[in-house]
Amino acid sequence: MKKGYITSQLILENTIDYVANYGLENVTTKKVANEMKISEGTILYHFKNKKTLLRECLYYVDNKIDSALKEVSFWGFNLPKGIKELWYKYFEYLISHGSYTKFYLNYRQSSYYDEETMKGQIKSFNFFTKIVKKVMPKLGADPEIFWVYLIETTLNFAVRVSDN
Repeated sequence: MKKGYITSQLILENTIDYVANYGLENVTTKKVANEMKISEGTILYHFKNKKTLLRECLYYVDNKIDSALKEVSFWGFNLPKGIKELWYKYFEYLISHGSYTKFYLNYRQSSYYDEETMKGQIKSFNFFTKIVKKVMPKLGADPEIFWVYLIETTLNFAVRVSDN
């Protein structure tokens, strides 16, 4: 690839695909660079280190999912129907974007998914976070427990579906 064509987004997409294909434990900036046929320095020019690269991949996927969820006209529905529509949209997105889903599941189940990463998700998963904060008190459920359970269960199921 020519140097001028390498963007942060291209590196993120290739890293996500690499993790989806080979697993998070096997990823290094050097391996991603080799896969892209670029120098490792090009990746490190865009991202400080592997941890930063992987965190930015998570936020990138968050933003993509969050944009898809914004398509749900949530506020006009009754609450149970709105939650159901939101979940369907989330699941539909995950099964149609297998690499993102596999990356996301790998990352969330790793030691990289730390407190700092979770705090950053307030921005990258903004729409979803706002809905959780607004809706969960009305349901009488603990938003942290409910949504973590829902996200983890849905991710696992989506990976199985996308893998057939």
